[in-house]
Amino acid sequence: MRTHWLTSSLVLLCLLSALGLAAAAEATGPPPVEVHGWMLTRYYPNATVDATRDEKGVISNEQEQSRLRWERISLSGLARLSNGKSAYAEIYIHPWVANSDPTFLYLESFYLDVPAGPGAKFRIGKGRNIAFGIAPSYGARKTSNYSPLAEAFTMDRVVGIQYAQTRGKDSVAFGILNTQRPGQRLIGLAADMQLDRGSQGRTTVGHLTDRDVPADRSGTLQATARYGRQLSDLNLGLSARSGAMDDTDAAFLKKKFATYNGTNKTMLRYGLDATYNHMPFYGTAQYFVGTTGGIRTHGWEVLLGGEPSRQCTGIWREMSGACKGLYLRYVELKIDVPRTLD
Repeated sequence: MRTHWLTSSLVLLCLLSALGLAAAAEATGPPPVEVHGWMLTRYYPNATVDATRDEKGVISNEQEQSRLRWERISLSGLARLSNGKSAYAEIYIHPWVANSDPTFLYLESFYLDVPAGPGAKFRIGKGRNIAFGIAPSYGARKTSNYSPLAEAFTMDRVVGIQYAQTRGKDSVAFGILNTQRPGQRLIGLAADMQLDRGSQGRTTVGHLTDRDVPADRSGTLQATARYGRQLSDLNLGLSARSGAMDDTDAAFLKKKFATYNGTNKTMLRYGLDATYNHMPFYGTAQYFVGTTGGIRTHGWEVLLGGEPSRQCTGIWREMSGACKGLYLRYVELKIDVPRTLD
């Protein structure tokens, strides 16, 4: 099954590439179809696997292992349509998980962008939430890892209709989305090492996050909005998102958190963000607060770094780590529930 999916995806990529090249040969300007692919590979040095922890917190059977692993294969396509419209789709393949796992083949994005006047567009379908905080796109993330704050509030994709407009120094975005489900993620790269060894529940810490669950979508909607203001090299943003949980979400919270009363189904997120970009300096800051059925999560992060000079272009920018910049990020994330072993 795994070989079938990989082969089919690669064949599809080749066919789309051929179509794109043929169309580009007859057209001027940007090609009508672009197809891209990449693979994320990580090396884990001395990562803990198979450790267990008893009810007193004592760790035993601890083992360490170093290995190189294919984390993710991405295949994407961009189609430029008539009247300024464009369509984008991207799939992820996770070779290290079982074929039966829902995340082995994951539809990352599938949306249509429709112009709505000068500096404005509608986005219809599945993709990033562009109407809350700093959307963690590849360029904005600055590393291949998400921060715990992004995992909690902005990492997972959304499904719905979004509108974004920039006029002068002001930007506005809002959307109506399918409500994400409350879920958990395991903090730290060590968690990734243990996912296929069955011990992550005893050696890692889970935190409350907004999750995209394609196989079990919520029956409710949420509204989201962001206002931004450009002040020279500094962009400031104010965001809010509000929705409601369903019975499945309430059952999840009741199972995970003893303080949840079982009846509160409100979901509220709000926060501030800032981006500073003046070559060669770059920085971002975000602060978010969320309440999920009355359970409060709040956190902040700061990223500071240096961008390369504009003279660092071409193949040298792609091959040199220094050309991509150096960054340092600090994050704090807290959830207001009594402390437990995990």
